[in-house]
Amino acid sequence: MKQLFLGLVFSVFANPALVLAEDIKIPIGAQTPESKQLARPATGMTKTNVKIQFGAPVKESVPKGNPPISTWEYAEFTVYFESDHVIYSVVKPKLHESKEIIVETTDEMSEDDLKPN
Repeated sequence: MKQLFLGLVFSVFANPALVLAEDIKIPIGAQTPESKQLARPATGMTKTNVKIQFGAPVKESVPKGNPPISTWEYAEFTVYFESDHVIYSVVKPKLHESKEIIVETTDEMSEDDLKPN
């Protein structure tokens, strides 16, 4: 069994087509830098004060759990409440106008590279 496992591991690392991959990770905060200026409810605000300052939400969820947690969704952010007070407000990610995807490759691969040895 050990030989089978080692053979499998070796075949994965010996075949470059199975090893070449790249993850691109962009932190949520860096995806929409313009939204840092967005006014949103502060921690501790009451539901009444949120409605006065930001208006009625687009959607409200029913409180769940103990303590009761509920959410109010606005067009640009979501507000999380514990009982009657804000615990978090989170900006919704935006789709940017530019949908251009840039892919850079470092090595050319042929169909022969994909065939098992």
